[in-house]
Amino acid sequence: MTIDYFYTKRSEKPEVFNNWMDGGVPKSNFYIGMISQVYRDSAYIQVENLSLFNHRNIRLESLIPNSINYLVVIDSVQGLFIAEVYQSKVNSSSSVHEAMNHGIEETIYPEIAVNVIGILDGNKFKLSGLKTVGITDKVYIANNELISIYLKSIEINDYQKKSENEKISYQTSLENLMKLDGFENQSLSLKPNTLFDRHLMVVGTTNSGKSTSSLTILDKLVSANKKVLILDPTGEYQDSFEKEEIDKFTLGDDIFLKTASVDIQFWIDFFNVSSPEDSNKASVLSDAIDSLRYQKSNKKDSALKKDGVEVRTLLDKINKVNDKAFDLKLLPDQINNEAVKPHTDKKTGKYEFVHDGNLFNASLWLVQKVTYFLQSSLIEKFFNDNDEDDTQTDLFEKLKEFIKSRDSKSLYLNLSNISKTDTSGRTIVDLISKFIIDKKTTNDTALVLFIDELHRYVSRYSEESGLISIAREGRKKGIFLFLTTQNPKDVPEVLFGQIGTMVIHRLTHSEEIAAIQNYLNQNEVSQIPKLNQGEAILTSINLLQDIHVCFEKSGRKHDNDTPLL
Repeated sequence: MTIDYFYTKRSEKPEVFNNWMDGGVPKSNFYIGMISQVYRDSAYIQVENLSLFNHRNIRLESLIPNSINYLVVIDSVQGLFIAEVYQSKVNSSSSVHEAMNHGIEETIYPEIAVNVIGILDGNKFKLSGLKTVGITDKVYIANNELISIYLKSIEINDYQKKSENEKISYQTSLENLMKLDGFENQSLSLKPNTLFDRHLMVVGTTNSGKSTSSLTILDKLVSANKKVLILDPTGEYQDSFEKEEIDKFTLGDDIFLKTASVDIQFWIDFFNVSSPEDSNKASVLSDAIDSLRYQKSNKKDSALKKDGVEVRTLLDKINKVNDKAFDLKLLPDQINNEAVKPHTDKKTGKYEFVHDGNLFNASLWLVQKVTYFLQSSLIEKFFNDNDEDDTQTDLFEKLKEFIKSRDSKSLYLNLSNISKTDTSGRTIVDLISKFIIDKKTTNDTALVLFIDELHRYVSRYSEESGLISIAREGRKKGIFLFLTTQNPKDVPEVLFGQIGTMVIHRLTHSEEIAAIQNYLNQNEVSQIPKLNQGEAILTSINLLQDIHVCFEKSGRKHDNDTPLL
């Protein structure tokens, strides 16, 4: 298509053109200049005189060319390119100032800088690849028709799917997700995979609109019958969804975990003795748990006393225990009983455990730490091995049911009870993540895993965790991450490298901005601290370009109001 096609009124027959006197607007009214400089990622337009910068209304078109962030179309020998203006200037000189003072606008030649977005291919714009504009190419302000084509071209992929009878259909968009900044009354609708293919992260400081945008996206997903697992550390989403549309549970209240369901490494992480310098404490903790598992298998409700017991016989019995269940409240007492060492009695020749004061003193810190954790009522409620208690639901059984279910009902887990300490919350989330990536297959319905306040649950220096495994391998199993964080600098780089789409709200700290600046160009980075509440920059590998958007509050209840002082 030539540029005249878009700036000339067409009759009912698309192949027949009428001239602009029949109701069209001639492209000369939209002309602003020609290309004077070309770079790999941008170009400069020489405006032929200052009068072309004047604001004007033409029919239903309102043109404001003296600003930035508007679209232009470039008529090139290679095709029609669309570009966005990011800089406008008039060179400062005494002659320019004198001409402006005397109103001689035709002698002043402004300059406009643009980012080339794409090239027209059929009825939509696509990435221009190695093609670019040329010197002397003419440039016009994009009219409503070209803007409409651009908006329909924002998504790079169509996401086709085949039905059982081989009929091809396209993924349905999530309607009216957000408002487009700079395009009056224009809402943006995006396909789920545009957002979640290669995972989605929302970042922003407190009160920047991060939670509002997250709830808006969750609302659209649940309303569209997409399967979502929501992990909520604060409980602010607990009343956002009805029980008819989502199953809701609170960890430590109506859903529990069996001690038999987890291995030793879980407890080492849970009690935060996983660092290399804590290796001795981790070994003591592991031995104590093995001893309690032995006691549990023998239906004993007390700690195992090792002092004076024959070493080989006892260890042989402990090693034969296969059941992982144990009585968690006995753990401090059992750690005290692990303060023994093997010793051969010279008189009797017996090889048995004997109490060791040094080991006892070395274990006091671990006893105090475990005791502190166990003082929480959560521990007694959450780790529940009572199979006769039918008032609570087993976490793993519920997760397995959710993963394997063919319906699209979502699941909400309130983690506010367990997230009071970083290590316990991090360990539980890691456990859930590993369970999902292990049990989910490609035949199961695809799901979105939403985790609010990600920085609570991952270590900046973590290289291996359940979340990182999902980030790397989850897409092929149909698991897509939806993450939010106030502190992007605390997110592991390996996890950041797997994020394909990001909603960036206002950030003010230089280190936080530096953590995400690779996703944006320098002009956009400078705008991040200036964003209003609800405003954001949407950047994605699945979009034609980064776009400025604004999220409006969802009608769903949201417990995130800040009290007045």
